[in-house]
Amino acid sequence: MLQGARVVYDRGESIRDLLADEIRTRRLLTVQGAYSASWSVGPAEAHAALRQAFTPSAPTVPRPDSTLLRVLAINDFTSVRLDAGDEMQGTPVSNFNFGRPVIAALNALGIDAAAIGNHEFDWTVDTLRARMAEAHYHFLAANITDTAGTTRPAWAEPFSVIQRGGVRVAAIGLALPATPQSTSPRNVRGLAFGDGARAVRRVLPQARAAGDYVIVVAHVGAFCDGDGAAAPLGPAACHGEIVDLARGLDSGSVDLIVSGHTHSLVNTVVNGIPIVQARSSGAGIAVVDFVRVSGPGGARREVRARIETPFADRVRPDAALVDALRLSQASVSVITDRPVVRFGAELRRTGAEYGLGRLIADAQRNVAKADVALVNNGGIRADVAAGLATYGDLYRVEPFQNRLMRLAVSGKVLKQALEHAVAGDGPDAHVAGIVVWYDPGKAPGRRVQRLRLANGKDVDDDRTYTVAVGDFLAAGGSGYAMLQGAPSGEVGVTDLDALIQYLAVLRQPISAPDDRRFYREGGSR
Repeated sequence: MLQGARVVYDRGESIRDLLADEIRTRRLLTVQGAYSASWSVGPAEAHAALRQAFTPSAPTVPRPDSTLLRVLAINDFTSVRLDAGDEMQGTPVSNFNFGRPVIAALNALGIDAAAIGNHEFDWTVDTLRARMAEAHYHFLAANITDTAGTTRPAWAEPFSVIQRGGVRVAAIGLALPATPQSTSPRNVRGLAFGDGARAVRRVLPQARAAGDYVIVVAHVGAFCDGDGAAAPLGPAACHGEIVDLARGLDSGSVDLIVSGHTHSLVNTVVNGIPIVQARSSGAGIAVVDFVRVSGPGGARREVRARIETPFADRVRPDAALVDALRLSQASVSVITDRPVVRFGAELRRTGAEYGLGRLIADAQRNVAKADVALVNNGGIRADVAAGLATYGDLYRVEPFQNRLMRLAVSGKVLKQALEHAVAGDGPDAHVAGIVVWYDPGKAPGRRVQRLRLANGKDVDDDRTYTVAVGDFLAAGGSGYAMLQGAPSGEVGVTDLDALIQYLAVLRQPISAPDDRRFYREGGSR
């Protein structure tokens, strides 16, 4: 009915911008100042039904049953709180302080143990050990040794025992076996990250003797097809490294696996072992109850797992924790709140190729003045909203502060790097200055069919080309071993600096490039 009505006001503002302007004007927004009760639900029976429909009910435990242990839960029962690693990387308030605020927050939260994630090594082992000393909980990894595989570093505890209300829980930790490829290789020089199942089997007799329950907390993940939030999915619905690890253990030999790394929701039972993973960045909380169930055949133990979503409007911030972090947040806000650029549309990381990745690759090629740029998708960590973007918004996109390098490589090495980029189900990188045709039906290493440069010429194996990459890739990170040792020079900026410099010369609001740079054989995607 509004179609064709006369427009009396249109200045092109977005709702997001209007809201931001209002916040800047008022400085403090209160519910009372912005809300008036203009409607209600009635009668009372309808109001009660609506509240019931949108309020999650507490888990029912029949009267004869009793909860023995709750994992990753609130303190209404005997409970243990575990974290599957990668605690400190990715936000300005943490990164600018090398993880200290995160450790303080998790101390306040009452975490009992955590796996050592690959990003725990992003600021060297010395920094990790300093954060370990500040933590009120244990960082665990049973599969870290020296490169000979014979000696375990003193700081890499294989397991710890947590006592709660007379219950002893032995938590075995596992680091990501691919850590040397997913953090700066120089930061883990001299260390080996071994097979997880083998490490668990090695320490399991000691852990089982020390605890009433044995839980593996692993920075190793999986993906599931389907929604397992309310109840576990069947094992066939999930695939990934942690699923393979569970199959490599004796059936039911551990009581629970808490997994991480893949930022996904996992709730399944594999080989008699429950596995949970609660997404990432606090977007989920896995709640696992070990319940004694009474029945005709006597008492038995049952495991009930679910993934809760802590919706912001249902969570009340802890005043003490907010106060503890206030200084850390204030110390970075003068930087992170600085407006940088305006985007005309939201840029999301969806599909094999996306505009945000192309934009970052274009920035690195432009600033480094290179023939080609190569950006691994693992380094692009957040989407960008439409409208005004601050330094903090862009920092969350590229938080690792990789130094931009200009490499000189042969056409043959360039092709090897792009073969690695298309070795999986689809391109796992973004490029600039080059177009790639590849055939996913061929064996990895033989998929690239043609490479065309921005000047229209094909890549010559024997010619030398300049390639812009972050120092992480230049050191062989993310599997790009072919780039190690290539003649290189520092551009003098980080990857984020390059993006901001490039955005500054583009016309605003900025639109991301939409030209395809990876083509499947035959031109179809």
